[in-house]
Formats: sequence, C-alpha cells, structure tokens
Amino acid sequence: MRISASSTRHWIAAGLCAYALALAAPVFAESGSDGEVEDRATESLDRAERDADRAAERVAEDEVRAVEEREQIFEDNAEDADRLERELADLEEERTSELREAQEAAADIAEDLAEDLAKEEEDAAEDAADQAEDDAEDAADEAAEDADEDQWASSGSSAEMRDLAADERPDFDDSGYPVRRGEIVGLDLSQSALAALQVRGFTIIAQSDLPALGSTIYRLGGPDGLDAGATLTAARVVEPEGLFDYTHYYGAQYQTSGGNESDVAATLPRRTGSLTLGMIDTGVVDHPALRGVNIEERDFGRGAASVPTGHGTAIASILASEGSNHIYAANVFRGRADAPFTSADAIIDALNWMVANRVPVVNMSLSGPRNIILDRLIAQVVGRGTLIVAAAGNGGPSASPAYPAALSSVIAVTAVDANDRVYRYANQGRYITVAAMGVDQPAADAAGGISRFDGTSYATPHIAAWMARCLDSSNAGRCVRSLRRHARDLGEPGYDPVYGHGLIE
Repeated sequence: MRISASSTRHWIAAGLCAYALALAAPVFAESGSDGEVEDRATESLDRAERDADRAAERVAEDEVRAVEEREQIFEDNAEDADRLERELADLEEERTSELREAQEAAADIAEDLAEDLAKEEEDAAEDAADQAEDDAEDAADEAAEDADEDQWASSGSSAEMRDLAADERPDFDDSGYPVRRGEIVGLDLSQSALAALQVRGFTIIAQSDLPALGSTIYRLGGPDGLDAGATLTAARVVEPEGLFDYTHYYGAQYQTSGGNESDVAATLPRRTGSLTLGMIDTGVVDHPALRGVNIEERDFGRGAASVPTGHGTAIASILASEGSNHIYAANVFRGRADAPFTSADAIIDALNWMVANRVPVVNMSLSGPRNIILDRLIAQVVGRGTLIVAAAGNGGPSASPAYPAALSSVIAVTAVDANDRVYRYANQGRYITVAAMGVDQPAADAAGGISRFDGTSYATPHIAAWMARCLDSSNAGRCVRSLRRHARDLGEPGYDPVYGHGLIE
C-alpha cells in the first residue's frame, strides 16, 4: 500500500491541531474567565502545534529525499528492468515504514497533549470547586463575624482582661476592654483631616510610617483631657470619613500545663528543613533546642526595662523542631513576666517588619478585642503575601472570639491532646480553621531543659510550619485550601466550631 507523504503531512499538521482544539474545548469552557488556566491550555496547544510543524518538516524533507532517490534508481537501472522494479519496491517499502513511524510519533504527541489538557481540565475543575467553597465559607465567616459583634454587647469575657496593663492606668471601651488612656489611633489621615483635628484641640502624639504596608499610623490625644471614649467620639464627628479606633491592649495567649518540671537532659526531635518563619510573641533566649537556627530579633516592646522570654522561647523551639532554620522573632510584650501585655501599635509595627523582610508565614499567640485599624492592616499584610497563623484562644468554650485569630483572613488554630480531644480551655466558634497537637506539648523552657505546655498557642507553630512547607511549591490560596483538605475530620461530621476542618498531623 502506498502512503502519500502529502497526506501524512496534512494528517500530522492539520489533523493533530484539530484534535488538540477539540481536547482543549472543555478546558476553556471550564476555565471561564480564569486567564491563568486558559493561558496554560494555550501553551499546551502551542507546544503541540510546534511539534506537529517539526514533524511535517521532517516528512517533507523525507519526501524530497525519496524523489531524489527514485530519480537515481531510474538513472542507474535504465537498462535492467527487473533490478529497477526491485529497487523501486524496496524504496517504496522503506518510505511506507518511515511514514508509518511518523504517524505513530504524531499519535504519541496527540496522546501527550491529551494528557496535558486533561490535567488542565482537572485543575480547572478543582480550582472552580475550591473557589466555590471559599465563597461559601467567606459568606459563613461574615455571618459569624456579624453574630460575634452582636455577642460582644452582652459578653462578659472582657472581665478577664480588666487588670491588663494596670500599670499604664488604662481607660476602657464600651465592652470593658482596656485601651490606652486618653488617646486613639488614626490610619492614613489626610493633611486636611489632621489640620481639622488640631483646630479642634487634638494633638498628634506620634506618627509612625509603615512603608512595607503603604500606610501611616497617627497616635492622637484628645482635647481638654478627654478620656479615650470621648476622644474617639469627637474624632469621628470632626472627620467622619477618617478611620479611627482605640489603642487596645492585648494579652499573651497561653497557659502552661503546671506542675511539670523541666527535663534538663531532654531534647526536641528536629525535622529536616530550611523554612523561614516569623513569630510575634515575647523575646527568645539562647537554648540548646535552638542551636543552628538563625534568629533575627527585634524589640517592639516600647522600651520595657525587661523583656519576657518564656513563651517566645517555647514557640521558637517548636518552629525549629518543625524544620525552621531562620526565624524572625518580634517581641511586642512588656510588663510582668507572669502577665505580659502589648498594644495594637506594637503589633502593627511588628507586622510591618515582617512584610518588609518578606516573611512568608507569621505565628501569633496573643488575643484581645477586635480593632478596625488592626483589621485593615492585617488584610494588607495578607494581601502582600504574608500569611498569619494565630492561636484560637484559651478562654474556654463559651468565650467570645479571640482576635486577631477570629478574622477571616487569619488561620485560627485550636489544640488537641494525644487522644484527639480538644483542649478543655480552648475557644470555640465558627472562626476555628484547624486543630493541631497543643496539650502536653514538649518545648524549650527558657530556664533550661525541656518542659511540657498546654494551650492553643503551642498548637499554632505546627500549622505555621505546615503552611511554610506548602508555600515552597504553591501559592497562598491553594495552600489554605490544601490545609483544609489534609485535615482529618474530628467531632461532628464535616466542619464544626470545635475542631474546625479537623486535625493536621
């Protein structure tokens, strides 16, 4: 059977591309307006077309060579008809074999393309499903946050923070949370707004530029010695379009298990890795569990005479055990070692430092009330590619949501014990993302050796490290979705307010 070179060339160059377009159609249909998916499918088509063109060029070259060989056979065997017929038959058999091989090669190209496009279609479908899940969860989060705000009015959870920062003689907001006395904070105020406030008796106590976040914070004192509440009300009257809030105080979010003595000889196992992670916590001391870890420290504790170090040292050691060899450690706390506290402005400065250093994931173990300035800046932090993983809180099952963990842009972590039971003092609510080991958790003791600790903050570094490992090969959105998919369901089937999506092991 004679196979036409021109028909083979057409089959390769035109037929293959038509087949490729047919395969690509469901991918484009699935992708909709997703330019990234469409671009990937287009790249696969372009690659297939280039392969087909090269195959067609080879067939054309073979055809020219065959014509030349036929002419040479006629010239060499003009006087020997039998030999002429045999050599022509051999040439035709050789050409038939080559053209069949070309067809098989083209079929392999088509098969590879089909696999590529099928994978793109699968990815597009998965992305669409994930996006739908995200949209549904975002709606649920918004509804939960609205409900949380309503709960605040009747909540008594601020009572446990009543004595926080007592040395700074705080005022209190309408819900009873302590705030810096006689002042408020404003975000990105215009010069005209600042002038109007000053005319009405406000003073600019300090201006803090946040270059990594593209914002500026202003600490404002009220006129005529007003307390913080009256100052906030007056500022919103003078500049209704301005963004103002209290300078809230926040507490360290942890408890120790109590009664467990340090084991001086014990060591923490260390997972192989080279993760870069950030932590906004207390200070960190030198400890054998942190040997070989590059720790870059910065103090945002507002010049405190002594920096608390117990909690931060323990958290840093868990991050190191999870494979972190580079930790950005921001101390934001001041006050007594047994009752450290911080304020919103210190947290904001620490976040700006993390973003400036392009830290991929920040571990936070503090809690307090919701603050709209901090809300806005945390959204900017996440929008610039730095994920925040925060302890869900240790106020108990009936406690109000702990912030910043309860923000929808933050990954909130609760704690379980070795038997997968939730920590008895862990907060519960629709904002919980996942659970991790955080009860009887071994970690470095700042006084020496290894002790065991309880609390949601000791579960948080496990998830921060998990996210950092994921980010080595994927983007933030996919890593958040992957975290949910990898969680082992605990408690009620599906998502629940105790364990969130489940346990990450």
